[in-house]
Order: sequence, then C-alpha cells, then structure tokens
Amino acid sequence: EDQCEDPSLPSPLPSPMLWTLWRSILFEFWRMLIITTAIVVAAISFAATVKPLADGSLTFDQAFRFLGYAIPPMLAYALPFAAGFSATMTYHRMVAENELTATFASGISHKQVLFPMLISGIILAGTLVTLNNQIIPRFLQRMEEMVTRDFAKILVNSLSQGRSAMVGNTEIHADRVEEIPPKPNSTVEQQFRLGGVVMIEAEEDGTIRIDGTAAHAWIQLYPAWALAPEQRSRIADDDARAIVMQFEDLTINEQGDAVAWESVTSPAIPIPRVFKDDPKFMTASEMETLHDDPDQMNFVDRPRAQLARAIASHQTLASLRNLVSSAQPMRFMTGHNQTITILAGSITQQGTQWVLAPLASTKTIEIQVTKPDGHTDRLSAKTATLNPNATSTIDPFDNQSSTNTLTLDLDLNIVTILGGSQSQTNTQIANTQYSSLHLRDDPLPALLAKPSSEMLVAAEPYRHQDSLQYSLPIHDLANRLEYEIAHLDREVLSKVHERWAFSAAALIMVLAGGVTAMRLKHTQPLVIYLWSFFPALLTFLFISGGQQAVHKSGPIALPLLWSGILLITLYTLNALRKVAKH
Repeated sequence: EDQCEDPSLPSPLPSPMLWTLWRSILFEFWRMLIITTAIVVAAISFAATVKPLADGSLTFDQAFRFLGYAIPPMLAYALPFAAGFSATMTYHRMVAENELTATFASGISHKQVLFPMLISGIILAGTLVTLNNQIIPRFLQRMEEMVTRDFAKILVNSLSQGRSAMVGNTEIHADRVEEIPPKPNSTVEQQFRLGGVVMIEAEEDGTIRIDGTAAHAWIQLYPAWALAPEQRSRIADDDARAIVMQFEDLTINEQGDAVAWESVTSPAIPIPRVFKDDPKFMTASEMETLHDDPDQMNFVDRPRAQLARAIASHQTLASLRNLVSSAQPMRFMTGHNQTITILAGSITQQGTQWVLAPLASTKTIEIQVTKPDGHTDRLSAKTATLNPNATSTIDPFDNQSSTNTLTLDLDLNIVTILGGSQSQTNTQIANTQYSSLHLRDDPLPALLAKPSSEMLVAAEPYRHQDSLQYSLPIHDLANRLEYEIAHLDREVLSKVHERWAFSAAALIMVLAGGVTAMRLKHTQPLVIYLWSFFPALLTFLFISGGQQAVHKSGPIALPLLWSGILLITLYTLNALRKVAKH
C-alpha cells in the first residue's frame, strides 16, 4: 500500500530559505574575517620585524623572509579576536537592517540563526589546533633555520656598523669586515675576515677578566656534522651549526699578564637554538617524546652532564685513595701521550683540590714522567695538589668543562729534578705543573652516555647523609636535575592545555560576538564589539595566567587555566537566554 507523506509534518531538512540565510551569513562572516585577519596579522608581523631591521640585525631580503615566517605564529593570537569582531559586525548589520527581525518573524529560531557561527567556530577551533600543534612549530623552526644560517651574517652586520658582537662569552669589536667566499667543495658555509680585532671578557659584575687584540680574525660557519670528532661529540647535535674563530697575531691580557700567539683557533661555538630549547616551539608529537627523553632540552642535559662529572670526580678520588692506601702508584696519561706515575702517602680533598701528602719514608712525593720515546724523568716534591677540571689557560674560548674526559692539573711545589746518574746533579725548582692528566679507566665517558633517569639512579648512593659515600655536590646536582625534569613536565602539561584552551576560545568568541550583537541591537557597533572583546580578553588572560600557574604548580592549577573558557561560555549562554526570552 502506497504511503503518502503528510505535508503538514515538518521536513527533517532545513528549508530553502534557511539555507539561503546560512549562506548569506557565512559569506558575510568569512569575508569580514579574511579582511580583518589579514590586516591584524600584517600589522603585528610588521611590528615584530621592524626592530631587528632597524637595528641592522636583518638585511632587507632577510626581513621579508622573516616577515613571511612570522605570519602563521601571529595567526594564533589574531584569529580568535578577528573572528569575534567579524561575527559581531556580521550580526549587527543584520540587526541594523532589520533582517533578523524578518527572520524571527518567519519562525526561524535564534539557535538556527547562530548555527553558521557554530560551524564556523568549530572550523576555526580545528584550524587553531592544527596551527598550534603542527604548522606554527614548523614555521618557527624555519625561522630558527634562517637565523642560524644567517647568524654569521647578522653578527658581521653588527660589526660592520661599528657595534660589538657577542661570541660565546666574549665581546668582539672589529674595524674592518670582509666576506670571503668559501673554497669549492668546502664544508664551510660562510666565512668573514675581520681586521683590527679587540675582544673583552668580563665577569658577571662587569669586571674585565680578559682583554686582547688581534691583527686579523676569521669567522667561519660550519654544520656540526663537519666538525672534528671531539667537537662534534661535544655539541651532540648534527643538525646544529657552529662558529669557529681563528685569530692571527693575538695578544691576550689577563690581570696584567700578556701572552702572545701567532695563531689561535677557538673551539666550535654552537649557535644557540632558542626554539629547540623551549617546548612551546615543538609540535604535539615532539612534545610527547619529552616525557621519555627530557635530555633533548639543554636546560636538562646540562645538569645531567654536570652530575656525571661530579660522580666521575668522586669515583676517581675514591679509586686514587684505594691505590694510595695500598701503597700502589697512581698512573695518569697526558695529552702528549706521557705517563705520569705518582707515589704519595695519602690523598685528601680540601675544597675543590685533592691534596697529596708526602711518603712517610722519604718525606717527599715521588713522581716519574715517562715520555713516548721511553725516556724517563724522576722528580720529588714537598707538596702537590690535583685540581679536577681545572683550567689554567687564559684562552677566553677554552671550555674544558665541556669535554668528555675528566682531566686534572698536577701542581708540584718545592720540586727536585733527580739526576739520572751519580754524575748528574739534582736540580731544584720552586714549582711546576702538568696539565690535562686523565686516568686510563676514566669513568666519565660511560656516565655521560647515561640518560637523566639512569644518572639519578647512579647518584642515589651519594645522596643519603647517613651513607659513607655521601657527597653534598652530587646531592645538590641531583636535586637540580630532578627539579629541571619536573619543571619540563609541568611546562609541557601547561602548553598542551594552553593550545587546546586557545582553540576552544576561538569557538566561544565567535558565538559570543554573534549573541552580543543580537542582544545589544540598538547600540553602536564599537560598543557592541567591546562587550564581546573584553570578556574574550579576560579569557585570554585567564588562559595565559593559568598556563603560568600550571607551569609553576602543576595540575592543581588547571582549573584556573580553563576558568576563562567557562566564564565566557556562561556569559554567552546568559546573553543567548536574554535574547531568546525577549
């Protein structure tokens, strides 16, 4: 039996008039949104580019690239406010021209009128999720790549304009700067030749520690993978770039003492990767890996390496004490492949030094230095100290603490160089030093290979005050490493929730703009927008303040972060209730 559809029943599909209304609202809204967003983003991006361009940090062509890379990050802030403004203006025009009055008179509800804003808000929220979690971090990485690739050029721009530039911890000034093209097939990406070079290194309080001059200097930019194995291992990031500086006719003054070199090459100085060291510049998938591998962040990896060195130093001292207590010699290697053998009565730690006591039988400390050719020198000293990781050089670029070997300096006082035979007389000298000593079985490389979680396990025996192995420096460094890891976990949690909250805010701000325009239909457009702008601004303040609170206090502060979304949602629902009631 044929069943006829009852024409009195409402159709489950929107009527043609409703489709027409929705298309009109959507066209007006998205037209306004595109124009407003373009203006706001262009203004913000230009403002972010003007200062480095005016300072000479960016060249004209670099500024255009920087401006292009800055646009997507600015969308995350501009899009929600532009969407709220566009929704307000779209619905205010419809109210002012009595279009909504006619719409409501035809039986279309307020919720149906707002349906295009709901769809648009969902699209914008999804867009912001994709922007914040995938697109913006990648554009920031492009910005970083541009900055690191052009770092040498930016540095030279500063020098060319008569300003000083910072390289590592050293401030450099040059009278002349010239770019020299690298040789074909060279791993050097960029190089510059400086003339009339002056350098200064100061303490934190501003006191000058080292100053020097050089007739000429070279600045060369290398990819990390092209560096020497030791330098490459120290940087531990083949995607990074590093600057190497070579000085010619260099004179260094330190506290009145002058030392001259014909040529000095600095260790490779990695270009800071600001974006990589901050989770907010990472994609969602990259942030997920931080929980299992926090050592990706330099502020975690540095205390991990410091803890490894402290444990290696403690283990080395314990090993040397065992040798001395059993009357066995201590054997060290030097960077010149010499073997130094020491016999001492005892070894004790005094501050940062390890003090050797004389043998009871001879009242001296016996030292034997064996050179690579087999020649042996014998010495005796009244007093001697070992200084772990000591740096006696006055080279401002020397950074021995960053090497993968635990090194020591041996200082000998009141020294007698013993003659090789009865016919040779002994020679007396006041003091002498052997630098960069290390054990054959150095524990540091194995410790540096451990991740933070394993380093904390390795440090556990040294952290209990009732333990014979207790070490205050190791205890403090382990606490710092734990703090940095917890700090990173809280920061990742805060950034994840901040991204989702900003996306939710875009959805609510679009609805709030439309509802506010309908509620204040007899008010000026600017006043209407302010009624939706200030709640939205308050929401952003709650999100930003909540993110900082979560970063500081952890999950307990999450309600504060989301309270802004809750407040603007309640504000929008209350405004919609009043509009529907009247």
